[in-house]
Amino acid sequence: MLKIFRHRKSGFFVWAILILLMVGLAGFGVSTAGNGSGQVVLTVGDTEVPATDYSRALKQEVDAISNQLGRQLPMSEARQYGIDRMVLSRLASDAALDDEASRLGLSVGDPAVHALLVATPAFRGPDGKFDTLTYDAALQRAGLARGTYEDMLRAEATRDMLAGAIQAPVAMPAVAADTLLAYAGERRRFDWIALDAALLPEPAPAPTEEQLAAFHDANAARYTRPETRRITYALLEPATLAATIQIPEDELRQAYDAAGTRFATPERRALDRIGFGTEAEAQAAMDRITAGTATFDAIAAERGLTAAETDQGEVAASALTPEAAKAVFGATEPGVVGPVPTPLGPSIYRINAILAATSVPFDQAKAELAQERALAQARRQVLDEAKGVDDMLAGGARLEEIVKDSHFTLGAIALDAQTTGPLADDPAFRKAAMEADRDVETDLIELGDGGLVALRVDAVEAPAVIPLAEIRDRVAQDWTAQETTRRLGELGDSLKAEVAGGLSMADLAARLGRPLEAGGPIARNDLQPELPQGAVAALFAAEPQGVVVARGETGGVALIQVTEVIPLDLKSAQAASVLQNATQQMRQGAAEDMLALTVQAVQAQRGVKVDQALMERILAQFP
Repeated sequence: MLKIFRHRKSGFFVWAILILLMVGLAGFGVSTAGNGSGQVVLTVGDTEVPATDYSRALKQEVDAISNQLGRQLPMSEARQYGIDRMVLSRLASDAALDDEASRLGLSVGDPAVHALLVATPAFRGPDGKFDTLTYDAALQRAGLARGTYEDMLRAEATRDMLAGAIQAPVAMPAVAADTLLAYAGERRRFDWIALDAALLPEPAPAPTEEQLAAFHDANAARYTRPETRRITYALLEPATLAATIQIPEDELRQAYDAAGTRFATPERRALDRIGFGTEAEAQAAMDRITAGTATFDAIAAERGLTAAETDQGEVAASALTPEAAKAVFGATEPGVVGPVPTPLGPSIYRINAILAATSVPFDQAKAELAQERALAQARRQVLDEAKGVDDMLAGGARLEEIVKDSHFTLGAIALDAQTTGPLADDPAFRKAAMEADRDVETDLIELGDGGLVALRVDAVEAPAVIPLAEIRDRVAQDWTAQETTRRLGELGDSLKAEVAGGLSMADLAARLGRPLEAGGPIARNDLQPELPQGAVAALFAAEPQGVVVARGETGGVALIQVTEVIPLDLKSAQAASVLQNATQQMRQGAAEDMLALTVQAVQAQRGVKVDQALMERILAQFP
């Protein structure tokens, strides 16, 4: 509650936003009346948490997240994210600390409460100091009395004092951070040889029926079809209607004439410009350029202008003043012209390129215009036709009846999490399909392309393993890949033994006819897409000069030798900074763990009771 007025250590917003979130609970559809006022939603030991505190804390959390999302988060969605339980857990932790403080007889004194009050930004007046009137007004807006708020402030300060006492003794030995940093900062170089199927004495044979069946059974998860919804839909797309619409040629001619520069681009020139304060400065610069004692770029540099600041882009004559247009478009080739007056002062222009006027004849443009106008007309027809179809759906018409009396077309789709395609990729269609009840026509759904669709879920098929007969070729391909990887792994193991026996990787690569690749230095968390999955982990698990055989989960085998281990220099300036941060983070993490364990111990010893029915009534009042 107190983070309405003051920063909370884990809060999201400053006090100015948080206080506004609490003003007028009723304005957001949640009132304090009937929300369990005077009732207790949570008890830890002898400490009770009123239902009003839970309602207030929950609303504050939901509003804070809504502010981040840019939309009001409904309680149904908030509960999916576990926000209701998170707030309850936080209040239970506070109650456990309150109960332990009460048992120990701990409480902060009035001076500490007063210091917190005067330090709260929300209670400061125009002069920046604590103001009683501002304090009372803020409490009134939040619906709190002075005594209530100050009791809550005292309780929070006491919790902070107790938590500080619990966490203060926590310390981490320096060797812990040193060891962790040395482990994470180590790097390695390596040589490696890629092993491929061509190195095998013979390719993997075709699998037998028994092998296919066993592989299919052992990898059932790989071949499981996700939940599938069999859907019938009635669809009306503007593009489909547009294909049936003919636009008169005189209408297309009018659209062409009204298109302005769309089909007739005037001559343009790619320009740079330098502006000056006076005509004399501009003329002096132009004289230097004409005499060859300075270039346009040199003049720009003298005036502190970058290329981006002088660049004017491609400019038509209509975009320039009459004097500038005459000078720029009067030139027959690139070069520097001016000075000429402009709204930004006397200027010289550099013509970088002359772009001739272009014109698209009507005969070439009319197909594009016809398509655009037909599509626009089709969209209007879609909206007109939607009215009648809406009425039919409201009257209980089936999709099959709708397509008989409209331009809608009937279709079907088997939709699952992996289905792609125009309809399956449309978020509105997919959302409606996943939420629709079986055998019930939905209302019309507007698609991203402006089309309309109504759908019916005919069946919902649970996830099921695809029969081997339907995917025999796929299973055979997967079996062959795995068998090839297995055989390459065995080959790698034999080659690893040879290297361990003294054969160099270079000589081995030459014998195999494969290149010896050099890699690194790499760290433990670096990605090496050219190596099989898991190769980096195997590389760092190996001893110096050790050899590993990396087998990819989806194929690919490599023989890898560690050639150099590069330890992190813990005495370097960079390492010292990281080491300090790591030590602080480890200490903070351990302190938080210590506090959490203490809270759990208090809760286990004193007991936690939750009035679930009351909590559900509170949650039901939120929109």
